[in-house]
This record gives sequence, C-alpha cells and structure tokens, in this order.
Amino acid sequence: MEKVLSACAGAVATMLFVNPFDLVKTRLQEVSKMPNAEGRYSGTLDGLSKIVRKEGPFALWRGLSPGLVMAIPSTSIYYVGYDYIRDHTKVRFQGTAMDTYAPLWIGGLARSATAAVVSPMELFRTRLQSAEGATGGFKDALNGIQTMIRSEGILSLWRGLVPTMLRDVPFSAIYWMMYEEFKRQLHTHGQQTHLQQFQHSFFAGATSGTVAAVVTTPFDVVKTRRQVSSNNEKHLVRLIRNIMVNEGIKGFFRGVVPRVMKVSVASGIMISSYEVGKHFFAHREQPLAR
Repeated sequence: MEKVLSACAGAVATMLFVNPFDLVKTRLQEVSKMPNAEGRYSGTLDGLSKIVRKEGPFALWRGLSPGLVMAIPSTSIYYVGYDYIRDHTKVRFQGTAMDTYAPLWIGGLARSATAAVVSPMELFRTRLQSAEGATGGFKDALNGIQTMIRSEGILSLWRGLVPTMLRDVPFSAIYWMMYEEFKRQLHTHGQQTHLQQFQHSFFAGATSGTVAAVVTTPFDVVKTRRQVSSNNEKHLVRLIRNIMVNEGIKGFFRGVVPRVMKVSVASGIMISSYEVGKHFFAHREQPLAR
C-alpha cells in the first residue's frame, strides 16, 4: 500500500507540472483539416503563449482531470508492478542473463498492462487537449467519443492502443535499463539520505526519460494522429505512409521539444517521488520492527 501511495503522490505532482507541455505537444502533433493548421504554432513557447492569449491560462491544464483519474491505476500497475516482478526476478534469477536484462522485459511488460487498462481514458484526454477554444472542449470531446462508439463499437475506445504500445514498450525498456544502471553507478556506498535519494533518482530518471522520449517520439506522433483522426485515416500503415509522403521524416518528430521537456521532468519527478516515498516508509517501519 505504501508503494501505491508513493506512486500516486508522484503522479499528481508530475501531472500538475507537465500538463501544459503535454497540451502543446498534442496540438503540435495533431494536424487539423484547416490548411494553415501546420503552422499555427512555431514552437513550444509560441504554443504556450498563444493558448494563454486565446483560451486563457487555465486552458494549459485542459485534460488534467481525466489525466489525474488515469494516473491512479496507471502508476499503481506500472511502478508497483515493475517493482514486484523485479524483486522476484532478483531472487530467482540472480547472477543470470535473465536478471541482467530484466529491466528491458519487465519494463515493457508493466507498460503493456498499463496501456491496455488506461487506453480509453487517454483517448478522451487526447481528444480534449486537441480541441481549441476557451469553452466546449469537454462537451465536444465527449460527444465525439459517443458518436465513435455508436458507429464503430465499444472497442473503438482502444483506438491508438497499437501505436501506444509501439511507443510505450520500447520507451519503458530503454528507460528502465538506463535508470537501473544510473542508479547502480550513483549509489556506490552506504545508506542514502532522503535528499540524496531524491537527487540521484531525479537525475537518473530525467536522463533516462530524455533519451527514451527522443527515440520513441515517432510512435507518439502516430498515436496522437490515430486518436484524433477521422474514420478514413484509421489504418495505421496508411497513416504512417501519409506522414512520410506529406511531411517527411521531420513529421515523425513533430512536438519533440515539448515531449522531451515534459517527459524528462515527469520522469525525474515521478521516479524520485516514488523512490523517496519507498525510502521514507521503509525507514519508518524499521523502528516498529525492532
């Protein structure tokens, strides 16, 4: 239960801070039917300023409510699930290749389970963030999803799951492999204080998240386009081909700057909050055990 509380606390702090960058990233990646849509934001700062000017400052936190609802099951499954499997792997396969490369496959496995559970909520959040205007975003996104369910069935709620898995599984594999190595290098001797635990975890998480975010941005672009697309754009291969033909390689890295800014900070805050929380509860329980 302590691990779940640590993960949820970290998720809330993370989402409050990075939601504006996630919003701009979604807007940059989503290409509307309007001919001038591609150039509506010249970059991250331009996007942030235009959203505040046209829609108000609170628009930067559009999609926060479903994001927070999504954070509770996703962080519980992802971080606690990873820790649980990792601990059992160390005991059973210690010293073997299975243990050495455990972060690769455990990270991917934990992320796959998480993506399958929260995919409908992420679909709604992406639709909500892609809608412009100071009002009506929630209603428009909800109406759009209701129409989609009526025309395509309940499974349409998992639209974008395949590109989400293509993004999240390699991201998690890269992230956890790098994070575990950074953590091992940084924690070389003795017990760590809460501050040292936070600093080391934040650095390891932010650095690992940055690398993983850059590598997996093309899949994030495809996922966003898939979730906000109309019916005639729903085929994944066709969608990828259209991006390549119409926008070239750079189209697959649309929104990479706000994505890296968001993911690096989010990874640092999330994992450091989680690790410090575990550290705090572990030290708190030690006197009780004596």
